[in-house]
Amino acid sequence: MNICHGLDEFRPPPAGVVLTIGNFDGVHRGHARLVAEARRLADELNVPVAAVTFDPHPLTVLAPQRAPARLTSLPEKTALLATLGVDTLIVLACGRPLLEQSAASFLAELAARCRPQAIVEGPTFRFGRRREGGIATLRAHADRLGFRVTIVPELHCAELPGQPAINSSAIRTALREGRLTEANTMLGRPYRITGTVSSGDHRGKSLGFPTANLTDIFQLVPAEAVYVAAAQLEQPPLRLAAVNIGPQPTFGQSQTRVEAHLLDYAGELHGQRVGLHLLARLRQQVRFDSSEQLAAQLRRDVEQTRDYADRLAELDSGAAVPL
Repeated sequence: MNICHGLDEFRPPPAGVVLTIGNFDGVHRGHARLVAEARRLADELNVPVAAVTFDPHPLTVLAPQRAPARLTSLPEKTALLATLGVDTLIVLACGRPLLEQSAASFLAELAARCRPQAIVEGPTFRFGRRREGGIATLRAHADRLGFRVTIVPELHCAELPGQPAINSSAIRTALREGRLTEANTMLGRPYRITGTVSSGDHRGKSLGFPTANLTDIFQLVPAEAVYVAAAQLEQPPLRLAAVNIGPQPTFGQSQTRVEAHLLDYAGELHGQRVGLHLLARLRQQVRFDSSEQLAAQLRRDVEQTRDYADRLAELDSGAAVPL
């Protein structure tokens, strides 16, 4: 996929593009439906698909205290959009000049720079200064600027009770509340966090379960619990891991940590980037009366983790998402 940092870097083909615009945080099933429709139209018109996204999230600039925790980094987002069929990703740097641009002015600039034959969006799409623009704005300017508007209905998750709408906010809420299965169902893949392995207290090693202590995690960290994960290292293959997110109550330690015990792995991980594809929530955190009781529970966690071995081949067969 071609990546352009700013509209100045993009050179649209003479026939133009099919364009879609959004934050695309999480690149979930709703985004996949949006891109699929853009891809269908683009193939029909024999033009590429271009997606416009923003970095950082606009609220990071406008109201940092209200900025949502991120589900994906820009490299993750880029790789995932490429797998969906986006040909060019245009990344717009979020600053005051861009965010203070009126919806009409922003739309006119996009039309001039990208030559969209069609713009594909969802029904809740908003853009421009103070989010003043929406679907009605696209339609009001479509004829004058030379594009058609296609609105893709909001996708609801039929697999979940109540069939909730799939969006980034719903996924964040599910993760914060420990409803990993729901989050993964809406994403269409296991949720992943990435971090750098740093030194810990080595308590896991003393119990026979050495752990990688992850720091510098960019993404939203899910609710405190013990999880099963597929650990992605700098070199393949994926490896099963039992992951503790939270403090260490048995040892009176209250700071939230992300610690992963990689099954049957003896290599050195300090300083490496590691991704944890969270497959399932095993149990809540518990304070044990002794380290022996904790070690016995860890053995049970590891045995339960082994039950997910078949998921590794499934994930390995997908496109690699960078760490």
